[in-house]
Amino acid sequence: MNVAIIGAGNGGKNIIKAISETKDINIVLVVDKNLEAPGILLSKELGINYSQSIEDINNYNLDLIIEATGNESITNLLIEQYCSKCKIIDSTGARLIMSLVEKNIDTLKKLNNQISIISNTSNIIKKELNEISYCTNNIDSISNILLDSTKASIKHIDETDRIIQAVNKIANQTKILGINATIEAARAGQYGKGFSVVANEVQKLADSSEKFAKEINEILLRITQEIQKTNEEVYKLKNLSKTQMDSSNKVNIAVNELIDETTM
Repeated sequence: MNVAIIGAGNGGKNIIKAISETKDINIVLVVDKNLEAPGILLSKELGINYSQSIEDINNYNLDLIIEATGNESITNLLIEQYCSKCKIIDSTGARLIMSLVEKNIDTLKKLNNQISIISNTSNIIKKELNEISYCTNNIDSISNILLDSTKASIKHIDETDRIIQAVNKIANQTKILGINATIEAARAGQYGKGFSVVANEVQKLADSSEKFAKEINEILLRITQEIQKTNEEVYKLKNLSKTQMDSSNKVNIAVNELIDETTM
């Protein structure tokens, strides 16, 4: 459909803007005496033909003329000259169109403003999600480090436990040696008194070594239990970190889709 618009004030400009975005409707001419009128300036931007004379309508094959000046004499002139060639919408109909267009433009402005707010909010959410993802990744890395550390600690405790077992073995052997020395000192009688003192001290040393080894073993056992508890909590933290990371990724995907939709 080929359309000519007579009158390029603000109302005409809005009609041009609305129709130019509509498929199957082609604005072939805009007429206004003022070449600085808003509608003429818009026509220049859009590459639409414009003129100061109504007579130039004769140069085009039109289906519809929209009279947007509100001037009754111009309406009558258009009806007189062109009503047999095409349909004419007079100023009353044009005002109705302009009113609808203005409302539509106002609605579009509000919609665009809301889309802009949604887009900005989505970008802020995306930024915060990236921060959360970064922190979550760090937590996951720390969890892995803690798990490796607890495994290494348990390994060292196991090595210490073997050393304590060796100390216990030495203490038992020393105790047996002390008992044998006491027996031999008793057999020696008067001549074995000095050796008996040494044998008693050896037994005391063996008892002390056994006692300390037992205490160290108990401490290491408690440390092992605490490390196991820590290990369990780290595993929980790692699982929570994974859950948080998965949730963040899902939200991130949804936000990206929303951003794509609002920027189209």
